[in-house]
This record gives sequence, C-alpha cells and structure tokens, in this order.
Amino acid sequence: MRLLRLATIYAAFLGAFPSPAAGQTAPKPTEPVAPALAPAPLLFPVGAKFAFLDFQKVASDSVSGKLATRTLEEFRTKKLTEIEGQGKELQALTSRRDSGVLSGPALLQISKDVDKLQRAIQFSQQNAQAEIQQLQSELQIDFEKRVTPVVTAIAKEKGLHAVFAADPAIALYINPDLDISGEVIKRLDAQPKK
Repeated sequence: MRLLRLATIYAAFLGAFPSPAAGQTAPKPTEPVAPALAPAPLLFPVGAKFAFLDFQKVASDSVSGKLATRTLEEFRTKKLTEIEGQGKELQALTSRRDSGVLSGPALLQISKDVDKLQRAIQFSQQNAQAEIQQLQSELQIDFEKRVTPVVTAIAKEKGLHAVFAADPAIALYINPDLDISGEVIKRLDAQPKK
C-alpha cells in the first residue's frame, strides 16, 4: 500500500516535467527539486500478534502523564522551599552563635537551638524524601490504572496475544511498526479529565 502510494507520487512528479524533444537534452535545474511528502504514518503489521509500549514515552507525552509529572515537581519544590527556609534560619542562628557577642547562658541556649534545628532539618529532609516517594508511587499506580484498560482495548481490537514494555535496556531491536505508544497517548488524551 505504501509502495503503491509512493510510486503514484513519483509518477505524478515525473509527469509534471515535459520530456525533451528527440535530440534535445533536458535543461539542468539550478536547484534540485524534490516533492514535499509528509511522513507516512506507521502501519501496524497485519497478522502481528505482539506489540510494544514505551511506557516512558506515554508518561512524558500524554496529558495525564505531564499532569502527574507537574504535580510531583510542584510537591518537590514545595518541600525544598520549606527545607531551604529552615536552612536560612539555621544559618542566621549559626552566625549569631559564632559572632562572639554572646557568652554564658545565651551562647549555651543558642547552641542548643542550632543543634535542635539541625536535627529538625535532617528529619524534614528524610520526611520530604519519603513523602515524595509516596506521592510518586501513588501517581504511578494511578497512571498505570488509566493506561492498562487502554492497552487492553487496543490489544483486543488488534487481536494481540501480548503487549510488552519497550525497555531499551533489555530489547536489542523493536520494529517501530509494532509500537502502540502513539495510539495509547491519543486515547488517553481523548478520555474525559478526572
């Protein structure tokens, strides 16, 4: 089908130029002329029983994947801002302690406050890391719940036996015609927003 279409375009392209009369040579064009062809869409091979899904591409290119990424980044930024605020407070306390102006009980108290704030910052960092990992896990599970029915529907429509994750660390070669990621993205983006 694709070859037939290319042959038709090529014939039409050649027909656009008149043939030189007998004994004459065709003028040489100053610039090469090439037809403007749009890239042909990949056609899923007829009779294929397996397909591949680039989950990372679906996550990065789909609207719901981009939303999940933005949600995670905003949460990470919020936590980082909170910890930076504590860091500035610690820096101010440390500067006060090290200024040489304080002595005796005041110096002892500010040293205790510095130690306490250092432990609080360490706890905040550990807590933020755990919260970020928890949110990332929740978003990933939710995203997989949205993707799985779409992949299942496509697999049933195409009569596929299996859809594999296209992992570049494992796969040496994957026929790009067997990649259903683009179709999954289109269908995900067409779903009503939740």
